[in-house]
Amino acid sequence: MWLKILTAIAMPLVVAAAVGALLVKTHHTKVPALSLPAIPSPAPSSSAKGPSPTLTAFENACRGKIPMPFAGIAVDDAIGQRVTAFHKMTGARIRVVEFYNPFPGKFQTHQAQQATEIGALPLIQLNPRKITMADVVAGRYDNRIKSYASAVKAFGCHVVLSFGHEMNGWWYPWGRPNTQPSAFIAAWRHIHDLFAAEGATNVIWSWDPSHQYAEFKAGKVASLAREWYPGDNYVNWVGLDGYLNPGQNFKMVFARQLASIASVARSKPLYLAETGVAPNVHEVSQIDDLFAGIKRNHIGGLIWFDQNAKQKWKLQGRTAAAAEYRKLVASFP
Repeated sequence: MWLKILTAIAMPLVVAAAVGALLVKTHHTKVPALSLPAIPSPAPSSSAKGPSPTLTAFENACRGKIPMPFAGIAVDDAIGQRVTAFHKMTGARIRVVEFYNPFPGKFQTHQAQQATEIGALPLIQLNPRKITMADVVAGRYDNRIKSYASAVKAFGCHVVLSFGHEMNGWWYPWGRPNTQPSAFIAAWRHIHDLFAAEGATNVIWSWDPSHQYAEFKAGKVASLAREWYPGDNYVNWVGLDGYLNPGQNFKMVFARQLASIASVARSKPLYLAETGVAPNVHEVSQIDDLFAGIKRNHIGGLIWFDQNAKQKWKLQGRTAAAAEYRKLVASFP
């Protein structure tokens, strides 16, 4: 609804002039100041059926401005419907919607629109499953990266991009032993610089390591996050992925990597980019502990993994767990 209203009152020539001046002035992809003269209005998506945001919520999400601590969810399809269902179940005001795309590939405008239209920031995990970091740095995919950057720029609203999440683990080809930290960092910086050259200033770069940091078993070794950090000039946010399985608490899962991250990224907003609590007899107390850890460590938000993978992370059908989440997330803005 708000997109149609905003489109009707937009002043394209004024917006174009103002944005052009901003790009000439900045020349890089830091998060721009939140005082743009008008909010771009992507065309409404016919597949978005989520809750209608207020005008203020839409404007803030489009500008990349969300309150902290924030609640978000990670989904694999049907963004509007999934956000609606999660909101009804938990009462959470969803500020970030996370989804996953292959890299290199095309910018999925329709997915980003669905998130923006419900007043949320799109967080896109770019997964480089079939390429090498050396080929990225060598420029083999430059044209495709530039095309993606141009599409993001044309989208107008802010998006959060994360390249090769959980890079410090062993389970993805962009982690060890296939990829060394220096190669990953060089690829990240190369991609970032191509976006800067295209003037895509509406990108928030989120670096998202895993909580794993040691040898899980023979041949499966994770490392400290700080080894993979691209540098303050290339990162806007830091996300940390980690889940509470039976018998675990916040400190056991997150403390070691939080310390590692703090040693290299002291000034960056930090949030849990993927998290959840597995079903078990102590899940309610674990959810309590998760939220307490977020507050205690001044973490800016959490994105619940609203999918079932190795564990049934979804809260659907978990009455007590959903009720506890609802009670605790009610304090979030």
